[in-house]
Amino acid sequence: MSSTLVDANRANVLSKLLSSAFTNNTTGVLQTVLRNTPTVLKYILGLLLLINVRSWPLVWHWHVFSPIVLYRLRVAALNLRTLFWSKGERLEAKDKFLRGLCPVGEDPIKFTITVNSWAGPDDCDFNMHLSNSSYPKHLDWARFRAALRLCPTFFRAGGWIALGATHFKFIREIPMFASFEMRMNLVCWDNKWLYLVVRFVTPKKKSKSDDKTRAVPDGDSTPEKPIPSGDSAHFPTLHTPAQPSDLNSGSASGSATPLPQGPSSSNPAERVAQMFPSEEPDGATVHCISVSVQCFKIGRMTIPPGLVFTCEGFVGSPTDPSGVPYSLQNPPLHFVKAQELQRPDLSKGHLKTFQQFLKGGWKDVPEGERWFEGALGPSVDERRKRNLEAIEGVSAGMQGAMSAMVR
Repeated sequence: MSSTLVDANRANVLSKLLSSAFTNNTTGVLQTVLRNTPTVLKYILGLLLLINVRSWPLVWHWHVFSPIVLYRLRVAALNLRTLFWSKGERLEAKDKFLRGLCPVGEDPIKFTITVNSWAGPDDCDFNMHLSNSSYPKHLDWARFRAALRLCPTFFRAGGWIALGATHFKFIREIPMFASFEMRMNLVCWDNKWLYLVVRFVTPKKKSKSDDKTRAVPDGDSTPEKPIPSGDSAHFPTLHTPAQPSDLNSGSASGSATPLPQGPSSSNPAERVAQMFPSEEPDGATVHCISVSVQCFKIGRMTIPPGLVFTCEGFVGSPTDPSGVPYSLQNPPLHFVKAQELQRPDLSKGHLKTFQQFLKGGWKDVPEGERWFEGALGPSVDERRKRNLEAIEGVSAGMQGAMSAMVR
């Protein structure tokens, strides 16, 4: 009798589903499914949706473009606050606000932008650490924030940044749920390309045992765990070693494949990894180093990176010739000159004069009046050239890869 009753209930549910489907009643189908789904399964599905919230539609877009939204809100708040001011006072307040966004007096190579994030379950693989494919996703929004910090005026002039290539050097794994930082620095540039280095690091954990040294007895040997093989090996694993030395050291299971060493490596991230220590000055651990090769564009025209950095107020020396630190109150001369190109169009809501200067007007400036040449200082130029030599061969390596693909 009970079996007949169960069969009748199933037939009733199936008939309702079919009836809803044929009448195109999607709501009815959903209600019927939810009503007949066990409560535990509903909670499991809800938990999965909540865990993967950062992978929902448009969430990535919000991460990338939220700085623009916040900037617009700040501008709206400024306009509201100065609503009843005179036109001259409003323009002065807007000019002060926009100049405050520029990195005036900063060294372009030492200037560091930090973006915080964490390794969510949707970013991790079956090894329970940040998947190698998730690094570029986090890098998207970090790189956008870095661009806005480095050259806010350039974007207001109608500029944009093109990404030519991204290279990664994976050093250590980032465990699931771990917080990490993306620390970004310009290392060098030439007449077209700029190289942005991003270091994925985890801050040093403070513990009481930091000041204690744990002695390891000589000859101490820990029994090695057996590695599953044959029928015990359920699936292949692929992971980043906990220590870089694990890649080059021999082990009982066989010999490791050595990493390419020295400046001959064609991967710029590998070359940059040799420039940075495995630990940050504040004790943070470096997990991955990425090099992004980018260029400045206005329309289809490429703008020299050095010209953009000069107009944003970057400078190699922290003080002027008299020893006074550079600031918005005491800006370098080249920043003042760049502002003079922008000020006539400020009241019109555009920067067409400045845009034309960037697009090629700088070439028409007489030789003796080129305030933008060498404005960053010999110190910046020397370090820029040295770093550029350290990662040279990027274009050649890319061209070689493309030629190999064509063949």
